[in-house]
Amino acid sequence: MKIAKNINYPPIDLVYTWVDGKDPNWQKEKQFWESKERIEDNSTYNCRFVDNDELKFSLRSVAMYAPWIRKIFIITNGQIPKWLNVNHPKITIIQHKDIMPKDIIPTFNSNAIEAFIPNIQGLSECFLYANDDFFINKHVEKDFFFDKNCRPIIRLVKQNWTEEEINNRIYQNNVNYSRKLIFQKFNKDFRFESAHNICSYRKSYFLKCKEDFKKEFDRTSHCRFREYNCVTRSIVSFWTLSKKLGVLKKYNKKSVQKNCLHIGLLDPNSIVENLNKYKPTLFCINDNEWTHPDNRERLKNVLAARFPKSQEWELKNDFEIEPIFNTKDSINIVFATDNYFCKYFAVALQSLIDNSNETKKYDIIVFESDISSRNKKLLLDMIPQHFSLRFFDLSEYISETFDSIRLKPKNNWSISMYYRIFIPFIMKNYEKVLYLDSDVCVNKDITELFDIQFNDKQILVVKDSISPVLAQNKKRLKYMIRTLNLKNPENYFNSGMMMFNNNNIDKEFYKNEILRAFNIKDLLYPDQDILNVVFENKIKLIPTKWNYLYAEPVWGMHYLNLITGEYKKDFLEARKNPYIIHYCSPRKPWNMPSVEYSQIFWHYARKTPFYEEIVFGNTMRNINAQVIKNVIYRHQIYLKYLGYKILKLLSFGNKKEYFCNKIDIYKNKVNSFRTILKS
Repeated sequence: MKIAKNINYPPIDLVYTWVDGKDPNWQKEKQFWESKERIEDNSTYNCRFVDNDELKFSLRSVAMYAPWIRKIFIITNGQIPKWLNVNHPKITIIQHKDIMPKDIIPTFNSNAIEAFIPNIQGLSECFLYANDDFFINKHVEKDFFFDKNCRPIIRLVKQNWTEEEINNRIYQNNVNYSRKLIFQKFNKDFRFESAHNICSYRKSYFLKCKEDFKKEFDRTSHCRFREYNCVTRSIVSFWTLSKKLGVLKKYNKKSVQKNCLHIGLLDPNSIVENLNKYKPTLFCINDNEWTHPDNRERLKNVLAARFPKSQEWELKNDFEIEPIFNTKDSINIVFATDNYFCKYFAVALQSLIDNSNETKKYDIIVFESDISSRNKKLLLDMIPQHFSLRFFDLSEYISETFDSIRLKPKNNWSISMYYRIFIPFIMKNYEKVLYLDSDVCVNKDITELFDIQFNDKQILVVKDSISPVLAQNKKRLKYMIRTLNLKNPENYFNSGMMMFNNNNIDKEFYKNEILRAFNIKDLLYPDQDILNVVFENKIKLIPTKWNYLYAEPVWGMHYLNLITGEYKKDFLEARKNPYIIHYCSPRKPWNMPSVEYSQIFWHYARKTPFYEEIVFGNTMRNINAQVIKNVIYRHQIYLKYLGYKILKLLSFGNKKEYFCNKIDIYKNKVNSFRTILKS
C-alpha cells in the first residue's frame, strides 16, 4: 500500500448524489414535470435513476480502501436508502432543500444538483465527489487525489467526439459547452473530459469558478432536467487547471483503464473479467438504456462478492423466513440453485409436483442470488394450488452474519452449494425442513419422509456411497481422518438430501461449529465436508432409497462387488425402487441421456417450460472441440480402450477399479466419435 510521506493533509470529505428511481412518489413527480415541460430526450432515461444498491457497495469500498475519509455526505431529494442508519456519525443525508433555492426544486438535473455541492454545511475545503456507481478497488491514500500542496489531481481523458455526437447527446454537448467557455475566458483548449470516476475538488475553487460563470451556472440551475448548452462540474476542473491550481493527469481511452476503469452494465461476467484484467484503482459500472433487467439483478452478486463486509452504518436485516402455511403437517422443502442450473431444478420441482399429495401443503423455498425474473416467472407458472414457491437471496444474510467467511466456488459447483448450511438459522420457526439438491427426481410422495422420527438426532441423512468402500480408497479415508478429523468416517453422509430437526439444534453452538469447520483448508467437497464435521454423531441414517446416488450404476458392476452386508442389501433395494434419484455424477442425464435412470429425468423434463432449453443446451454441448478431437484421434482412443479392457482382466483390487474407471472414460469417448460418424 502506498503511503503519503510526511504530508500534513487537511481533512477530506466525500460527497455522493443519490436517488431511488423505484420510489412511486418520486416517479409520479418526475412524470408530472416531464409532461409539464415536454421533456422527450434521453436525459430522462430511467436507467439514469435506477438504484441497484450500488451506493451500499460503493460505501463499503470506501471503508475498505480509503478509511481516512473524514465525513460522507449523501445528497438526495429527501429519500433515504432503506439499509442506511442515518444516525451514524460519519454519514450525513443532505436534502436538496438544504443547499438549493426553493424555486428550482424539485429538480431531476444532476448538473444543477452538483452545482450546489459547496453549499453543504461543514463540508471540508478539500473534498471528493462520486456518483453511487463509483467504486474503489484497492487501497488509496490522500495523495492519489491531492498533491503535497493540496492541489486537486485532475484526471482527464482524451475525447474525439464528432459534431453529430456533440449536437445530439446532452452529456457530450454540456462538456463541450463547458470547454468552450473556458477557452473564451482563458484561451485554454481542453479537448478532454473528466475521467468517469471519483473527482477531487477544492471548495473555494468551486465557488470562484461559479462566480466567473455566474450566468451559465444560473441557467443550468434553473433547468429542471438536463438541457443542451449548460455547464457540468467538469468546468470546475478546467477552471482549476487554467488557474494553475490543479495537477493534470492526461489519459487516452486505453491508459485510463488502470486508474479509472469504466464498464458498461451489460454482462456481469465481463465486469469480473475486466476487473481481474486491468486491476484498476477506481472503477465505475455504468447502467444504460441497453442494460437487460436480469443483469441489474445479477450486479448485486458481483458487488457483494467484491465488497462482502457489511459496515457499521448498515441497518441489520431480519432474515428469518416465516412459514407460509399455518399447519403442522406442512411439507417444507428447501432447494439451492443459480440461474444456470434452474432449468434442471425445474425438473426436480416437476417430479415433486407429480408425486405430491393434494391434501397436503407444500412450502417450497429456493435459496438463490441470481435467478432472472424470466426464469422465476417460468418456475412460478408451474406451481399448483397446494404449493407455494418463494425465492430468497442469502448473499446479504451471509455477508452480515458470517462476515468472517468467504464462500468460494469449486470445480463445477457454485457458491449456492453452501446455502443449505444456513437453514437452521433463517428458518427457526420451522420444526422440520427438508433440503434437496436441484439435480434430483422425486419418485414418491415425499410426505412419508416427514413421518420418520428423529429421536434425539438433529438430521436425517443417507450414507454416502464412498463410506462402505473406504477400505479400497485409502487416500479418501486418510483425508477423512486427518483433515476432517472424523471419528466414524464409515458414517460419512451425502448432503444432497438432509432433513433438519430445528428444535434439536442449538443455534449458537451450531454457528461456532460452522465457523470452526470453515477454517479447514483444502476441503474436497466443501459444503458436504463441513456438514459432516459439524453433525458427526448427531445424524440418523435412513434407507438409501431416500437419496439413491445415481453415480454408482454409472460406475459399473464393480461397485456391487465391493459393497457387502446390510448396506449392499439396502443399496440393491433402493436401486430397484428409488424414492429420490440423485444425479450426483458429472455424467448427468441431460448430457448422457442413455445412462441408467435418465429416462425418469426426461419424463419430467418434457413437462417443464425449460424442456427445449435443456435439449438445445445438450445438443450444443455435445458438438464441441473435445468431440471433434475424439473423432480425429479415434484410432488411438480405441486402442487405449481395448488396452484397458485387457489390463482389467489381469488386475485385482485398487488397480482393477482404476482400470474399470479408465474403461468407462474411454468407452464414452468411443461412443462420442461413433455417434458423430454415424450421423
